Amino acid sequence: VIAKLGWLKKFNLPIDRNKTIFGKRIFGDHKTIRGFLVGTLAGLLIGLVQYLAKDWILLSKELINLGQFLAFGALGALGALVGDTLESFAKRQIGIKSGRPFLPFDQIDYIIGFLVLTSFFVNWEIQQIIFLLICGLVLNPLSNIIGYALRIKKTYW
Repeated sequence: VIAKLGWLKKFNLPIDRNKTIFGKRIFGDHKTIRGFLVGTLAGLLIGLVQYLAKDWILLSKELINLGQFLAFGALGALGALVGDTLESFAKRQIGIKSGRPFLPFDQIDYIIGFLVLTSFFVNWEIQQIIFLLICGLVLNPLSNIIGYALRIKKTYW
């Protein structure tokens, strides 16, 4: 949304600074400093909303104060971004062009990153991990199709 609105243009720089490894781009043009900043700030905001709503919604009892909720939100978002970026690195290195599908990793890369970094706050059970991975496999394609239909995304995958 921030990119579509043209906001924070000076941060619209690829995090790999157009560098290559083994003759291929490290991450590609779509992994930007702006994306990491906005994504992490969005995670902070979501952490704040979860803190404010903690008495009304079911959340982990392991998070008890505002600082923990904010850190959980920021680390969760950062983990999702790192997971997606590592998947982009793998795609570039095996020759899959930016924007092309890489199933099933496109659907779960961000969930794996989220789970890894939030495990500092939440002791994830195997059933929760499986549930989140299944949700990613179902909801990610669905949200992509909706984004494509709304002309937010250029492709349906």
